[in-house]
Amino acid sequence: MYVSHKYKLIFLRTPKTASSSLSEFFIKNIPDPEAIYTPVEDSGIPATLSSQIINKYKINFAYYHFTLQDLVENGIITKQQALEYRSIAVVRDPVDRQKSFYYFYKKWKGVGTPPSIEQYNAWTSAKGSFLGEPNSAILQSDILKFEGEICGEYWLYENISNDLSHMMRELNLQVTHPLPNHKNDFRTNRDNEIAFDKKAMDKLHETFGADVQLYLKTAEETFV
Repeated sequence: MYVSHKYKLIFLRTPKTASSSLSEFFIKNIPDPEAIYTPVEDSGIPATLSSQIINKYKINFAYYHFTLQDLVENGIITKQQALEYRSIAVVRDPVDRQKSFYYFYKKWKGVGTPPSIEQYNAWTSAKGSFLGEPNSAILQSDILKFEGEICGEYWLYENISNDLSHMMRELNLQVTHPLPNHKNDFRTNRDNEIAFDKKAMDKLHETFGADVQLYLKTAEETFV
């Protein structure tokens, strides 16, 4: 999470969508010493968000992935600010995102075993999220919801650099720190990755169907 009242800007973090990298980018490139944000542990950046709120959402590090609704309910922003500020999140192809989760978790689960779709299916629940990993169940399409409706803009994962450049030009700000690449070494050989079978796809569409539709819609609007 990153909130700048100075620039009327909100960025909300979704798991496995370059959220750590983007948080660091906003913190280091937007000149707002009073910005409110959650920690970026990959680069050792401490939070400016109230420790009381962080402690309230400590279980499973839920404070990393606040929705717009959460910000209002915890008094981080007002309802009016939720409606008026520019709110941004990223949407990623749900299949690619699930594979990213799998290879990330594989760094300490199933060590020494070859990747396989059978292993992926064994590690995921009937609803497609990873067993024992609640962050993997977060819907991308829920992040920008306020009072049940999406209130903000989604950037396509594949187009992050272009959207960032466009935003910085609109804000008349220079990029002094390039976008970092956190957690980008978990999928070194994408030409030989697992292929999803019908079981995996059925589970994904049943649970993450709203994300699939959001991704397709955002991709169409981005590359129109």
